[in-house]
Amino acid sequence: MGAIKFFIQGIKNFKEVGTFSRSSHFVGKTMTKDKYIDWENAKCIVELGAGDGPITKQILQKMSPDAKLLCFEINDKFCEELHESFGHDNRITIIKDDAKKLGEYIRQAGFEYADAVLSEIPFVIIPEDDIIEESHRCLKKGGNYVQLHYSLVAKKRYERIFGNIEIDFVGLNVPPAFIHICEKQ
Repeated sequence: MGAIKFFIQGIKNFKEVGTFSRSSHFVGKTMTKDKYIDWENAKCIVELGAGDGPITKQILQKMSPDAKLLCFEINDKFCEELHESFGHDNRITIIKDDAKKLGEYIRQAGFEYADAVLSEIPFVIIPEDDIIEESHRCLKKGGNYVQLHYSLVAKKRYERIFGNIEIDFVGLNVPPAFIHICEKQ
């Protein structure tokens, strides 16, 4: 999807999308760093709010051939784009449903828990913690929840749910991004 089409989706559906611009390649590289996700051993990866797939692409490049990606997106146009771009890859399941149900989908895929959860959901405009708490519950011990934000406003939410968190900054993005990395203790 081009920048203009993404911008239009951002304007039409700001509460779903949470931004007017796609995540840069640099955001994807940061969110998928080996120090945050054990790609060699990760078998169940969850992506929340995939948009049109810039992070999805990098996740699929790093995943092992026998791993599974459960990719949640509620925007119709973005789901179409995800199917067009990645539907040929049998490791991905594109889910147009509420991310609060991620535990159900993890079990349906044959797993007890997720090895990692990467999220681009705009939690600054979503006041409830249900999805974050469900992600914590469904994440394996020692697994990381990696969340994209454009500020540090929500940091305390993640500290309350996960405990200590690490912040990684990506200046090469519009707007600049703060990646929150939360390990399940």
